[in-house]
Amino acid sequence: MYKVLVADDEPTIREGLRTLIDWEAFGYTVVDTAASGRDALSKYERHRPDLIIIDIKMPGIDGLETIERLRARDKRLHMLILSGYAEFDYARRAMAHRIDGYMLKPVDEDELIDYLRRLRQTLDREAAERERAAGWTAETVIRSLLSGTPAAALAEPAARAGLDGSTWEAVVIRPHCRQPDPYVLEEGGHRLARALASPDRICYTAEGDFGVLVAGGLGGEAQREALLKSIADALAGLGLDFTAASGGAADDWTGIPQSHARASAALRRAFFLEQGRIHPAAAAEHGPDGAQASDPPDLSDLTDKLAIAIDVANEASIGEWIREAGKRLLVSGADEEAVKASCGQLVSAVAARLEAQRPRTVDGLLQFSLVELYKACRFTQLMERMGSLMIAFAREAGQGGTETQVKKMIDIIHRHYDRSLKLETIAGLLNYSSAYLGKVFKHKTGENFNTYLDKVRIEEAKKLLLQGMKVYEVAERVGYANVDYFHGKFRKYVGMSPAAFRKRAGGS
Repeated sequence: MYKVLVADDEPTIREGLRTLIDWEAFGYTVVDTAASGRDALSKYERHRPDLIIIDIKMPGIDGLETIERLRARDKRLHMLILSGYAEFDYARRAMAHRIDGYMLKPVDEDELIDYLRRLRQTLDREAAERERAAGWTAETVIRSLLSGTPAAALAEPAARAGLDGSTWEAVVIRPHCRQPDPYVLEEGGHRLARALASPDRICYTAEGDFGVLVAGGLGGEAQREALLKSIADALAGLGLDFTAASGGAADDWTGIPQSHARASAALRRAFFLEQGRIHPAAAAEHGPDGAQASDPPDLSDLTDKLAIAIDVANEASIGEWIREAGKRLLVSGADEEAVKASCGQLVSAVAARLEAQRPRTVDGLLQFSLVELYKACRFTQLMERMGSLMIAFAREAGQGGTETQVKKMIDIIHRHYDRSLKLETIAGLLNYSSAYLGKVFKHKTGENFNTYLDKVRIEEAKKLLLQGMKVYEVAERVGYANVDYFHGKFRKYVGMSPAAFRKRAGGS
């Protein structure tokens, strides 16, 4: 961004120009305003702007004298002057000092934009010419410094590139790509340079990372957020997810490699760092690098808990156990690969448990989803994908879940036929309405619930009768409190009384 200083004694003009257009959209930033000629000279020394927009007539040291002094100090400075109709003579005299343009008040927005576009071309050309004349660019100096070239050997090129005389802080931007497309990375570097490069910001690339050097350091959180937004805007549309970290300010340009190294160290755990901020170098202290990574925790105790939660399709419980797994993994200090392997083992163990009960529950989900787990770029994304997979298991089980519930009902009947069993009671235990569950049961078995229960009881009654038990004892043992009612049911399903059955069966 090229720096602009606005000088005018009228506050409305100063602030009006600051907000008239989107300066950054045209490659500029308004670094300050000045209320007088003396103020403009002072702020020029502080900011060293590329362009000054100055009122031709101000109290004290007027605009014309200010322009003369500025031109004596800086032959390359660009200036646009403002004046009213009555000040044309001043403006004509100012033209002798190589003025880039002249605008009448009130400033016309389109006229200002036109000047800025033409000046941007001139400024870009001048910057390129200076770099070619020097033979070194700031980026090539930085690359040489990071590759190990001694700072003493780069002193002169660094001075020509404008690196000396400032503190610098490195911001390293690491794309999350397993096999980054070289075109995408190259285009990302170009975009960052176009959007961010200025005398106060130097863009570079190093070992697949993007870098931005910020003169004077990053400062407060607001400046960090603004820089991150500029980076995200520049890379938008390339499909690059990234994490950024800063390395702390170096006292001078020779300390840039140390700042870069600290930022890179923080990014060793980029997988675990949250989005939406430029992480300070201290982030490296919150977890070991790959060589020191700990073993992941044992998550096998969560297998049964997740399998049960999936079996009853309780998504809240699934979420609870996934969060528990995430907490354990984070505090363990294990690296990205170990964490992903641990998650894959947990998912596979849960799937195996489910598959033993109903094979189709995980069919078509597991293989694809394990691949997606390993492709996760961030820890939060890994946990979200694992949670989504477990919920998908539960919902798949829910789709075939009516069959599972019928099996449970049949199991309950065979184990508890001697008790007072009611469809309403079982439906309540399984969290279904009795009307719905009754229809599902008949659809799956071909029998009404009560008919199926009666048949199970009568089959058990046959066995007991053949063992010599009395009829009233058999009736009570199979769940009929009224012996006459038992007689009626037995005759209905067997075609004869209990006594006749025993006699016939015993006689045969």
